[in-house]
Amino acid sequence: MRRNFSFFLLFLPVLAWGQGQSLNLPRLDQKPVHFGFILGTSQMDFSYRPNTVWPANVFGVETGPQLGYTVGMVSNLRMGENLDLRFIPTYSAGERKLFFDAIDPSDLKRKIIERRIESSLIIFPLEVKWKTDRIDNHRWYVLGGAYGQLDLASKAKVVDNRIFKLQPGDFGLEAAVGVDIYFEYFKLSPQLRATFGQGNLRVDDDTPFANALPVVRTRTISWIFTFE
Repeated sequence: MRRNFSFFLLFLPVLAWGQGQSLNLPRLDQKPVHFGFILGTSQMDFSYRPNTVWPANVFGVETGPQLGYTVGMVSNLRMGENLDLRFIPTYSAGERKLFFDAIDPSDLKRKIIERRIESSLIIFPLEVKWKTDRIDNHRWYVLGGAYGQLDLASKAKVVDNRIFKLQPGDFGLEAAVGVDIYFEYFKLSPQLRATFGQGNLRVDDDTPFANALPVVRTRTISWIFTFE
């Protein structure tokens, strides 16, 4: 939370600069349709429900969130003075880690066993954007929406007990808060976004690690910059 709060503090000088300046891009938000692109970083993680009884040779598990990156295209449909509908096909790549406290089958010693899961995601989010009234050269907004995604790096069908496998398809919900900042030639919109996967990604390959986690879902925090 401290890091997220610091993220928004970085933009306070920009907002202060916009006060009292001439109105930039006064007709951009009046267009029925406009386009843009997004760039950002994401911290990918898991939400999981462990088995009520740990399987033999597994004693616990921890997650290891990792940073990735996100790029995408923005299509914005104006629905009213303060409401937009947005479709943002996105590519996001990164990895996550699981750390199992378990007996290593190679040497029968108890240790922390790491499983790295790489993801290469094609995401199709549909969002509703609610904006405050414009104040000089900025306005605040919140986003809510749903998405479907496909993991191109999924190894769900690979036969290898050393891999923790995930299903390729997922769906979920997302929410974001941010600010539109109007410059002379473009609008910059930094935002903080949270994504909550609703599908169970676990692949039942009958390994002790898969049996330890009957439910595995994705959770992501993203720092996004939109240019329109």
